[in-house]
Amino acid sequence: MSRSSVLSDVGGPAIELAEFRRCVRGWLAARYPLCDESRDDDRLDVIARAPDGHRAMIDQAVALQKDLHAAGFAALALPRKYGGAGLTSAHQYVVAEELSRVDAPSLRALGIGLGLAMPTIMGAGTEEQKRRFLPPLVSGHEIWCQLFSEPDAGSDLVSLRTRATHDGNAWIVNGQKVWSSLASDAAYGMLLARTDPEADRPHSGITMFILSMSSRGVSVRPLVDIAGGRHFNEVFLEDVVLHDSDVLGEINRGWHVATGTLSGERSGYLGGSGAGRRRRQAEQALAASSLRSDRVARQRVVDIIARERLLELLVGRIGAGAVAGGNGAAGSLVKVAAGNLEQLVAEVVIDLLGARGLAWDTRERDGNVAAHGLNASRQATIAGGTHQIQSNLIGERVLGLPREAR
Repeated sequence: MSRSSVLSDVGGPAIELAEFRRCVRGWLAARYPLCDESRDDDRLDVIARAPDGHRAMIDQAVALQKDLHAAGFAALALPRKYGGAGLTSAHQYVVAEELSRVDAPSLRALGIGLGLAMPTIMGAGTEEQKRRFLPPLVSGHEIWCQLFSEPDAGSDLVSLRTRATHDGNAWIVNGQKVWSSLASDAAYGMLLARTDPEADRPHSGITMFILSMSSRGVSVRPLVDIAGGRHFNEVFLEDVVLHDSDVLGEINRGWHVATGTLSGERSGYLGGSGAGRRRRQAEQALAASSLRSDRVARQRVVDIIARERLLELLVGRIGAGAVAGGNGAAGSLVKVAAGNLEQLVAEVVIDLLGARGLAWDTRERDGNVAAHGLNASRQATIAGGTHQIQSNLIGERVLGLPREAR
């Protein structure tokens, strides 16, 4: 089905949300079964730990994104000339909600490109950069990574040491990045480097570049996380040559560009609210435990359901610009709430399952899902900026409290 035929059947770019939802739901129903409420979404992460699981998840995500793009359901709010549909973010959220209802592959592997690189390029890129990079990103033909964190500059990105030195008509980049998700699979990365080490303020003198991961001098070394995941990487940059055309935004103004990118990361691509995932996990654990009739156990599950719903509402309000006057730092509210909820759910699941969650029969299919979820949840309050950093941002930029003494 062509990209234009799906939307033209239901009114094109003027389509109302209700009719659009009907169209998306019908398109998905013809391809995927409805979700089985007994499924465990953490199994996706367990699969990814297998030697070939990570690659399989990426391939499945790319295939789904290509199908969505061909049908006109990808990057709904992006202008058509850049590969989008020219609709609204509300239409995009409809697609996310409907995807959560069916047993389709996860798009999480493409989140950096679609949720971070796409809006960053749209907001700070040149017209040439938009036309070059956005269409293949939206269509699923090019994967992106984020090259921000360093061994001594994780949440404190302002202390980054990767250096880009101007040399004639080129920039020569040397340094190291770490915790770079999908760097081993990406075609391009958003790279932060210090271009003016003599700048008066540490936030100044930083520039964002678009880096081809196939550039000479780029080396990627995969890392395995505490839960066995294989999406992290170290990236080494040795005399990598970039040019002014690779600058994303303005020279020495990369921190300004990066704050927008980080706001998107913290609020989460396509909502970040979980789409009912945490509710299902808690309900499944309760149903499988000996505490099904225990009032305290049931109340803990109800608490998770309520917290996830509140998170969904918060995401919607932030998306509509109704929180803190549209302040980008409001994304930190989602980051903190989602991270706390992620850890709470993992702990409740283990408490409900007891020894079965921590010590499983190796012959049991997916028997290690709960233990894996507990391990994986540790990163929820670290990745994308620690909760301590997020709390400072919320206090200073959202609530308007006095800045912390430096």
